[in-house]
Amino acid sequence: MDEDKPKSEGKPRTVLITGGASGIGLAIVHEFLKQGDQVIVLDQATNKEAMPNEVILVTGDVTNAQDNERAVQTAIEQHGSLDVFIGNAGIHDGGYGIQDLPTSDLIDIVKRVFEVDVIGYLLGAKAATTELIKSRGCMIFTLSDASFEVSGIGAGIGYSIAKHGGLGLVRHLAADLAPNVRVNAVAPGGTITSLKAAQAGKGTRSVFEDPEAVKKIIRELNPLNIVLTPEQIAPLYSFLASANAIGMTGEVLRPDGGLSIR
Repeated sequence: MDEDKPKSEGKPRTVLITGGASGIGLAIVHEFLKQGDQVIVLDQATNKEAMPNEVILVTGDVTNAQDNERAVQTAIEQHGSLDVFIGNAGIHDGGYGIQDLPTSDLIDIVKRVFEVDVIGYLLGAKAATTELIKSRGCMIFTLSDASFEVSGIGAGIGYSIAKHGGLGLVRHLAADLAPNVRVNAVAPGGTITSLKAAQAGKGTRSVFEDPEAVKKIIRELNPLNIVLTPEQIAPLYSFLASANAIGMTGEVLRPDGGLSIR
């Protein structure tokens, strides 16, 4: 065997995706199914009917270590290995700045966002690491423009903190797990999905309540005047999981319309 190739190359891969029941996650599910891969999804799955029949759905919470471990174990029991872990489940903070809310409400929202968007990724990575080392597989995480930008993109302080934390997680894991596991990320900018924002207490609300108005803002913000769909972003994940990206780790692809040069 060529040691520079993933063991999964040349046969269907087993792919575990968190938050795969909607938005970018669901587009990623369809992308890997098109590649002929075997897909497991860990999601709270309030819209189970959206899942393709061939997908194994593990209903659970990414902030729960046992649920992440159960999803990995399901992959092993059903398909014998795990080749790709995609940490994608996330929640927004509603765009609140440090002066916009009472302290207790702000801290409640920030903690909830951090728990899902950072601790959830860490728990998924922890659960998947041993099996990915065996398969010489890869991890891919969904970040966002808020991993790099802090102004004008609709992110509040909690979301910016969490996504910058996710960037640190990607870089640390890439160094920690080399040469056995590649770790990369995709950081979309302004993609319209069913993303929810945490509210003080336990509730959530839609981030994109007026999609057309948001699209106009996004187009005016980025140099390419573009708003990508989840389906346009999903192929970047299959690229990072493929042998074409064999020399990449610790990298972040930024399909954000060129925000870094605005």
